[in-house]
Amino acid sequence: MAKLEQHIAEFLGDDPTKHYFVACSGGVDSMVLVHILHKLGKRISVLHVNYMLRGEDSERDQELVERVCQQKGITAHVKRVDFNKYLASSGGNLQDEARKVRYKYFENFKLKENIRIVLAQHADDQVETFFLNLSRNAGIMGLACMLPEHKGYLRPLLPFTKDEVRNYAIENEVLWREDVSNASNKYSRNKLRNVLLPQLEQTIPTLKESVLTLVKAFQATQKELQDKLQTIKNAILNSQKLSFEQYDLMDEYDQLELLRQLEIPASMLSEFAKLRNAEKGRVIPISHKTFRTIIREDAYFYFQKEEGFTILPQLHIEEVNELPTVFTKQELYVDPLKINGTISVRRWKEGDRMKPIGMKGSKLISDILSDAKIPHHARHLQMVVHDDEKILWCVGLSVSREATSQLTMDNLQLKIQLI
Repeated sequence: MAKLEQHIAEFLGDDPTKHYFVACSGGVDSMVLVHILHKLGKRISVLHVNYMLRGEDSERDQELVERVCQQKGITAHVKRVDFNKYLASSGGNLQDEARKVRYKYFENFKLKENIRIVLAQHADDQVETFFLNLSRNAGIMGLACMLPEHKGYLRPLLPFTKDEVRNYAIENEVLWREDVSNASNKYSRNKLRNVLLPQLEQTIPTLKESVLTLVKAFQATQKELQDKLQTIKNAILNSQKLSFEQYDLMDEYDQLELLRQLEIPASMLSEFAKLRNAEKGRVIPISHKTFRTIIREDAYFYFQKEEGFTILPQLHIEEVNELPTVFTKQELYVDPLKINGTISVRRWKEGDRMKPIGMKGSKLISDILSDAKIPHHARHLQMVVHDDEKILWCVGLSVSREATSQLTMDNLQLKIQLI
């Protein structure tokens, strides 16, 4: 078995339930992939995108892909796009927009169970990607380049050079078509491939090998970082908080990667820095599918979830003839003659006051919460029991002296139960 075949067989394994969709342009790399996966007896289909950019050449590419698939009994899925018309409306870069169209098409198939999309990028593509990302000031994630397996996409040819793939095609009589646009230096990748890298290799013959070694090192670093940040991300999603200690230990790149994993816009990084140094209780809004705001507490960022409809606790009221020997703030005893109107429960609001037992005058509920060291992110959940005129009870924290029972009187006991 040829080296390419053996590697791909080991890479894919023996899972008979997997269905491999090969992205095939008709070029040598993807046609070799189709040939090998078919030879290995894998369950495969082919995806081809005809951008209709090169007239008759584009049609010949499609015809070759469809003819080879028909000969091998492979289902070919073809998407035709009038790309000149598409570009006129989108106004983007041709290669970037073509990639978006291609991957959007692939995603339609990747959503199905046990399907993997197989891509034909090889070692030379990896080297080009490294230099392109380097020129764009990419961080570790960019310099780690393409992974052999990532989010349902497989790249089994990454260990092999373009020459190795082409030699296999010649030895095994694989049909393919040359894309003449690859010779044009109009685009950055083509200029890098056709001009800059050959010049560098004349001076540094081991350039590709050195870059590929560096890419593997970046990939190992990236995996270690992602594993670490995945743990922090899961903790945030579970506890809704991130300690300043953890945050301060991360450099800017780590912080950006954590935001990416949390699906928080990178532009929020500067807001986190401001919030870190703000006063306690400071709040910033956030655009997120789960979280509504982030609140600064003593030593944490608290991630406040979007509030849905909340059912208020139900008041359980019963008459009792005796008072307990020990009073707690978890239940309230009141004199029925001191109640005005209906007894109700609600969440507290700014400006609420009550007259707590043990002090003269009144006190803001917000001050009661502050004195009790209730975190800012949890204060909106605080309940108060009241009649038509006054607050009787800041539940669990403070009881009003305005309606408390006398030891010699019949009493009404109030209990709150959640339903």
